[in-house]
Order: sequence, then structure tokens, then C-alpha cells
Amino acid sequence: MKLEKRRLTSEASPQPATSLGGISNNDFAAIVPVISGQIGGRETNIASAKALHKAMGVGRDYSTWLSERIKEYEFEQGVDYVIFDSPNPGNQSTEFNQCSENWKTKRGGDRRSKDHGISLSMAKELAMVERNEQGRAVRRYFIQCEEALSRSVPEIAAQYRRQLKARIGAANLFKPMCAALDAARAELGKQTLPRHYSTESNMIARIVLGGLTAKQWAQVNGIEDEPRDSMTAEQLEHLTYLESTNITLIDMGMDYHPRKAELIRLSQRWLAKRLGVNHA
Repeated sequence: MKLEKRRLTSEASPQPATSLGGISNNDFAAIVPVISGQIGGRETNIASAKALHKAMGVGRDYSTWLSERIKEYEFEQGVDYVIFDSPNPGNQSTEFNQCSENWKTKRGGDRRSKDHGISLSMAKELAMVERNEQGRAVRRYFIQCEEALSRSVPEIAAQYRRQLKARIGAANLFKPMCAALDAARAELGKQTLPRHYSTESNMIARIVLGGLTAKQWAQVNGIEDEPRDSMTAEQLEHLTYLESTNITLIDMGMDYHPRKAELIRLSQRWLAKRLGVNHA
């Protein structure tokens, strides 16, 4: 995406986030922090590129990944992004401080690790081209959150943040669950085929979605895209809990049918606890 070029009078001047529906004051800052600031003298919302890199589970190191994306998609400093000193020297894990005094424009001679403050438009495109579940979930969040913030409804923005957190959690656990299944079957001298992964995924989906697989649930609800993108935060949190528990049960050597029974039992307990919290 090549954005419209503008004459710029300054690089950046980040300001404390005082709106954004509480984005700066909740635990979403651990995923993709957003603050109110300036790019090229324009007031806008900016996000930490390091935080985005971590949330999307990019395999390459941060500097290489971002440099290549900037070149490939012709993002421009002062138009699409600005460069800041990372609050913690050498920290590549995206611990991002929301206080504007810790976001300082990068200056020569400073060896602290640098971060990039990127526009939400740039963030959406970076998420879109990453082509993984985490990237798609992050992009969906930015789109939804922008719509909600434009209507000044912080409650909706908070709902989308919760859904993104749950969506990433579910995406992050699928591969480890498959790896656990591979290892368990290998110990028994068995080969793991694609249908075995589908069986595990469908088992958990049926527990969460009232007996339907994710594909069946999407068809019933007229959903054409990835089913998990349309699940509620509670459904995704339920799914994440069961995926995590299933990994433990597989590691314990439990066979499929006993695992299924145990997951159903634990699922009912999980739902009962949630119901108790919601009615407290």
C-alpha cells in the first residue's frame, strides 16, 4: 500500500493517551499498545511495531521483519511511522510503556533498542500480509476498534480487545496441541495423519459449539470466513482452556475416549464457574 505523500514539518510527538476507551489503562497493553500521538505533525493513534511483531508470532527477528516490510510496501518514516527509543534497553519482547515520557524520538548516539510507532493503517496492513491466524485477528481488532472508537463507545472497544486476546490465545495453542499428539503417537510407534489433527480439533469444537464442528457451526450461522474469527470471546476462551487442558491430558498418555470424557467434565465445571462469576 502506497500512501499519499505529504510535506512533513516534524517526525513525532507522542502524547499521553487520554481517550481510546481505556486502551492505555488495561491489560491489552500487553498485546498491542495504542497511544494518541503524532506522525508528521498529524494527530493520530499509533501502535508499537514491536508489540505487533510479538502478538502475530512472526518467526523472523523484529528488525529484519520490519525493514523488509517497510521496503516491500513502501511505508515512509514521518508518514506511516516514527522511530522511538524502546523503554527497556535491548528488550525485544515488546514491553511497551504507555507513558509518553518513555516514548522518546530516536536520536543519534543512543544505543537503546528502538521501537517504531506505526499508524493503525500501517498496522492493519502488516497484520494482513502476515497471513497467519494471529495476524488476521490483530487486523480484525484494529478495524473493529477504529469503528468503535469513532463512535466513542469504549465498552465496545473493550469487548473487541477481549476477543482479540482470546483469539490469539486459541491460535497459539493449536500447534502445541498437534505437537503433543505427534509425540504421544510416536511413542506408541504410530504415524500421525492430518485426520488425527482434525479429530482433536473437532472434538474440542463440538464441546464448545453444542455438538457442531467449527465448519458446521459456520454453515449454520452463515459464516463464510474462518469460523474462529466470528466466535465470541467466551467461546474462544472456552476453546483455549480446552486446548490447553487437552495438551496436558495427551502428555499424560490418556487415550482419546477417556480424554474426551474428561474434557467434557472439565468443560462443564469451567462453564459453571463462569456462570457463577457472571452472576456474582
